[in-house]
Amino acid sequence: MNQPNTDLTQTGSILAPPARAAIFTALRPALEALFVDAGNDSQLSAEARRILRALVRTRPENTLALADLAARGSTPKTRVPAALHELEAHGYLHRLTNIAPHLTTALPTPTPAVPAGTSTAITTKSR
Repeated sequence: MNQPNTDLTQTGSILAPPARAAIFTALRPALEALFVDAGNDSQLSAEARRILRALVRTRPENTLALADLAARGSTPKTRVPAALHELEAHGYLHRLTNIAPHLTTALPTPTPAVPAGTSTAITTKSR
């Protein structure tokens, strides 16, 4: 007999829509508080704040693909990885993981690992 999986990160995608909606509703106050904290953080860029807003306002039907985050965060798709990296560097993705692990496991990788002592700037090819 199979043991039921109690890990929210895996069961969140197989739950019935009303159960998924209930999970998102229950987490909303903590997610909004995280966004308020980021809004008061003068070290975060506007892009990082917009991407965090898109993350904390994720609904059960949303995806967390780069294009979706870019559209919901009013940020160019090429800048989303840098914004995620910035959120990671300032601890916001860690806090998001503690609140809603099902969201962070679905996130695209913020940026490739950068060796210590090198620049974290992301360059993009011109069109």
